[in-house]
Amino acid sequence: MRGFRDRDFIESSEGLLFAVIGNIHPVERVIAYLKYIPRYKSSIRVKWSRNGVQFGRILPYYSAIGVAQTMDFLRKNYPNYIVFDKYRSIELIEVPRNNIKKHYKPEERFKEILNNTSRDPLEEQALELITKISEESGVSLENFGITGSILLKIHNLVYSDIDLIVYGIENSYRVREAVKRLLNIPDSGFYRPVGEVLEEWARDITRIHPLTIEEAKILYSRYKWNRAFYKGRQFSIHPVKLENEVYEKWEDKIVKPLGLVKIRARVIDSRDSIFMPAIYRVDDVKIIEGEAPSKSIRYVVSYEGLYIDLAENNDEIIVYGKLEMVNDIRNSEDYLQVTVGTFEAGGKDYIKPITWLKAN
Repeated sequence: MRGFRDRDFIESSEGLLFAVIGNIHPVERVIAYLKYIPRYKSSIRVKWSRNGVQFGRILPYYSAIGVAQTMDFLRKNYPNYIVFDKYRSIELIEVPRNNIKKHYKPEERFKEILNNTSRDPLEEQALELITKISEESGVSLENFGITGSILLKIHNLVYSDIDLIVYGIENSYRVREAVKRLLNIPDSGFYRPVGEVLEEWARDITRIHPLTIEEAKILYSRYKWNRAFYKGRQFSIHPVKLENEVYEKWEDKIVKPLGLVKIRARVIDSRDSIFMPAIYRVDDVKIIEGEAPSKSIRYVVSYEGLYIDLAENNDEIIVYGKLEMVNDIRNSEDYLQVTVGTFEAGGKDYIKPITWLKAN
């Protein structure tokens, strides 16, 4: 049965548009962040509209701190969407399922574009982009979707990006390798940011994340295969698991915060690092800052999309984030993890490969 997947959108009974986070959700609610509000006067100048109604983007930027700002709006105007989640020991935005007016599914929107003979120029380019990636990767068109403003039909023909979804673990890795190849083929239409654009991207990201300009340039010029350009249009690709590839439920784990730590660790399993949340299994962990825990740290988990697919097996990383004790009820075990992308870290948390520090 099709559940709520990462990068789906949901519309509340009040018309609020939320982006879904991850594939695992509470029984009666959906974990999401608020992104668009009808007739909202946003500080972002780009306009989105549908059927004569303008939508303002309330999310100032993609980060935990950006989401925290939208929580202030909800707390004041729609407090029923803010919940202290007893399983994660933190306040979260959780949309009650009985408050959902519409569930927007990226694969259905792409199928609509595919079968429509009167596509607008942005939809036409999105179809061309997906077709190129499908041909290069061998992944069928039925395993793709379109999210973001195009999914919602509020896209701006001039400014909107093309935000793609690829479904399935194997498909995601095939697409990753295909896009990496395309980015290295001259005249393919695919290219990474360079020159002034790379400088601008680097400056933008260092305003909200604790990276140096040089680290940000390395990130976008070498690591970020899933955010680039196709024929002048910015695009992103988001791997998402299918229901039969997700084995846990929200209520299977109880998480308790233990403070902030800085660690150095070696990645031993990065297979789940291209999904949301990104999960790195680690060993050889050394505490650099913070109190040394009694148990060994098993995972590094990131809810910041910036740190997805950042390290491979045997890579060493430096991580600053929230130390958490996880009680895994299903498997009857306890373990520790360091989570990046939390409100408690105040935007100062990160994952950095050791090679970045050597480059600096």
